[in-house]
Amino acid sequence: MTDLTGKVAVVTGSSRGIGRAIAIRLGARGAQVVVNYAHGAQGAAETVAAIIAAGSDAVAVQADVSDPGQIEALFDAARSRFGGIDIVVANAGIDETGGPIVDVTEADYDRMFGVNAKGAFFTLQHAARTVNRGGSIVLIGSGSTSRPVAGFGLYASSKLVGNYLVGVLAQEIGEREVTVNTILASATDGAGYFSAGADNDELRTLVQNASPLGRMGSVDDVSDAVEFFIGPLSRWVSGAQLLVSGGQN
Repeated sequence: MTDLTGKVAVVTGSSRGIGRAIAIRLGARGAQVVVNYAHGAQGAAETVAAIIAAGSDAVAVQADVSDPGQIEALFDAARSRFGGIDIVVANAGIDETGGPIVDVTEADYDRMFGVNAKGAFFTLQHAARTVNRGGSIVLIGSGSTSRPVAGFGLYASSKLVGNYLVGVLAQEIGEREVTVNTILASATDGAGYFSAGADNDELRTLVQNASPLGRMGSVDDVSDAVEFFIGPLSRWVSGAQLLVSGGQN
């Protein structure tokens, strides 16, 4: 178990799904957590409450990552509340396929890339500027970027941007002993398309049947990978892309 006592973490998009699970995990390990949200104030409050119940401290900060000014304000609020930042998990994103490329509009493109590409870029930039020496930066990417899939052209291409940036940042800030890594999460129960209450039984069955392990990934599976990347066992791992898919390529 990783001891994060005395550490400060910022987790974007942590009012629900994967981001919430990561924020709660970090809090349970002792970190003080900045819970970021764009629209889900109630969900963010629930995440904060769960972290406090686990024995740590947390605060919710609203910021839309498609706006670099709001990202800057998020990091300023984190430092104002807790001091230096040790861990940044860039999780916020739009989890929609986007459909066939021939049907994508400019508005669709701007919306998807505004969060998944631009948001990732400036979140990683601010993380690189502010994270303490010896800290960790983790980007939550998508397993859809590992191979072309019809209907995922818009979504997967928007997520590819962050993958490249992680490799570059690992080289640019490595001298500060900061590790920068990507988790390529596959279809995850309780997140995105598979959030609670979503009408997706047929798709859920297809995903489960395609898995060598016979199940979908869970938000805890992704949190496990984050805990590895921010812990002492991965201090020599940076610039990596870890496919968290249960063996499904």
